[in-house]
Amino acid sequence: MYSCRKDSLITSSEAMLEFSLDTLFFDTVFTTRGTATQKFMVYNPHDKSIKISRIDLARGNSSPYRINIDGSPTVSMTEFSLLPNDSIYIFVDVTIDPNSSLLPFIVKDSIVFTTNGNLQDIKLMTWGQNANFFRDSMLECNTIWDSDLPYVISDHVGVDNNCKLTIMPGVKVYSDNYSGIFVWGTLEVLGDTNNPVVFQGLRTEQYYNDIPGQWWGIHFIRESKNNYIRNAEIRNGTIGIRVDSSSINFNPNLVLENVRVENMSVVGIVGYTAHIEGYNCIVNNSCKYLVVGELGGIYKFYQSTFAHNSCQCYSHEPAVSFFNTDNGAIKNDLHVVLANCIIWGPKEEEMDFTRTGEGARLFEISDCMLTTEKTEFDNNGNIINKDPLFVNPCQYNYELDSASVAIDKGDNAVLGLSTYLKFDLSGFERTDGKPDLGALEYKK
Repeated sequence: MYSCRKDSLITSSEAMLEFSLDTLFFDTVFTTRGTATQKFMVYNPHDKSIKISRIDLARGNSSPYRINIDGSPTVSMTEFSLLPNDSIYIFVDVTIDPNSSLLPFIVKDSIVFTTNGNLQDIKLMTWGQNANFFRDSMLECNTIWDSDLPYVISDHVGVDNNCKLTIMPGVKVYSDNYSGIFVWGTLEVLGDTNNPVVFQGLRTEQYYNDIPGQWWGIHFIRESKNNYIRNAEIRNGTIGIRVDSSSINFNPNLVLENVRVENMSVVGIVGYTAHIEGYNCIVNNSCKYLVVGELGGIYKFYQSTFAHNSCQCYSHEPAVSFFNTDNGAIKNDLHVVLANCIIWGPKEEEMDFTRTGEGARLFEISDCMLTTEKTEFDNNGNIINKDPLFVNPCQYNYELDSASVAIDKGDNAVLGLSTYLKFDLSGFERTDGKPDLGALEYKK
């Protein structure tokens, strides 16, 4: 009534498997933390079936790697047949045990295939990295983070009232999804030009280099005071910096010097009746706003670049927005100072100051390049609706092209407001003549 035949097998020692790669490499993996799963393909390029006698994870059960072959998690599989011109996926992930090393260390293994007496292998390689791990914890008072090992945050860490966290040059802080730093006391970040402090998401794979929303951000709570961030990069979060409420003394809630805030899914910097001052800052590539001042407050930025580039995501919101209130019921004053800055984006209006409360409003905007339809700012040395001609904004290069009209258009008096303004964000010295607009000088 029916019949079946046994598929013929190719048994020649010259018959080999083919693979989609020869080495499966994982970027830096923090000890005790698992990785995303990677995969590769195994091909039978022949017109007959081929029998794979064994597939083995070379280090067996002692390996930090885990493999899944054709849907089955295992360390070894025998007598596996692969049909003519067919293929299978093999999935791999890794968890690395901590050791005493301060430097990244290599972790190796291989997956070995035995076919018709031939041995072929796929190499597995990972850079392991020890770290200081924090999970949903309040830090001890007057903690200092140095650069010996990176810091990995799960959930949140907090700086308590009347306590201070000091972060030294070169420190790297990695935060897991929805994790961040909450400051009731004081945060002092002391990076330098060649060793900035970096805040970013936990994933180090290249794919995640430019993905917004990987962690929460840095949140300064109402009682927080005398916060200072210098030479830092804050990347790929939800809200890069949030500052709540007015200062509890006469000092700014937060001073930023030589700081980059980029690739936020909501907003780069937001203040609520806050007092924030920024010098040589770049805020770019947020999916909504770059800088927002809500419910009044004081916001002063000098020699800073705010660029809505639409590189990672397109924003329907203006680059900068400063308001007294949402509904007109609050009487807080609003004071905004922008000098020698660039505010640029692809929309016709990148500045929103329309929502007003009953408090006083003072805008001091001078010697800036602005993308705006507001004719009242077409004075005080401002340049309206000109492309600043950044060298390569989607690659985060906000230096000015030689043809930019922003060159030599700044007010030299601004440079006296801070020692750091004598140099641009990259450490390049500004000349005694007129500075260029924005955070980076054109290198003549």
